[in-house]
Amino acid sequence: MVQTTFTKQKRELAKAIAWIEKIRAQEVRHRNYNAEDELQDEVRETYVDYSPEEISVRVLEIVKDVVSQHGARQKANSQNTGTFNWYGIAVELTVPQLRALQSACAVLSELVRKLPRRNPKLIYNTTIDHRPAFAHVKQKHEETETRYVPYEEDSTTRIRTYEERYKVITHYTQKIEIDYGLEVKLIHELEEMVDDLETAIQVAIDEANTKGRENDPVLDNVIDRISQTILAKLPSPPNQ
Repeated sequence: MVQTTFTKQKRELAKAIAWIEKIRAQEVRHRNYNAEDELQDEVRETYVDYSPEEISVRVLEIVKDVVSQHGARQKANSQNTGTFNWYGIAVELTVPQLRALQSACAVLSELVRKLPRRNPKLIYNTTIDHRPAFAHVKQKHEETETRYVPYEEDSTTRIRTYEERYKVITHYTQKIEIDYGLEVKLIHELEEMVDDLETAIQVAIDEANTKGRENDPVLDNVIDRISQTILAKLPSPPNQ
């Protein structure tokens, strides 16, 4: 028998909440009597479709069933296995183990989605750290300095100096663009691998979930006793 899914359990609990929403504390009825004080008719202004006791019984039945299903599912999950088969990795795993892989797969999917693609517009002319790069032309930076040059006047033997300004190269700068992107083909292959991983995990989970289940007698007993204890405190629902 296929195991009850968490989705179905959530739906059942939603039904229980819907029943709880139907609880009403008061119903108003208007009665008409004739001159002899005999009841002629009755009109309800507000309705109480189900008594609180009836609703309590229904809610507890749903809760008992959901807890029992969950217990059986957990017991089966710890025993039943599915075959995980992906890129040469084949192993029998339980549902909790497969769920752990499922969480990891979500992270791997995000990783692959974030991997950068190689920039097709960047023309490479060198490599930096074994990665393709484009080295721009070096930019020369200069400063103007002053020096005093001696010279001898023709009409005298006196040595004079004159001020001369000249440029000195101080340093060079260069912009280098390094592409850390991966080949598009490689990224597509990684995306396909992650998609296959997600499918392989789900197939294994589905296989494990078709292997049947057995109720957990301990948990069934506990929820039954809880239900009986609560019902014992409530008045018995009136017979309809």
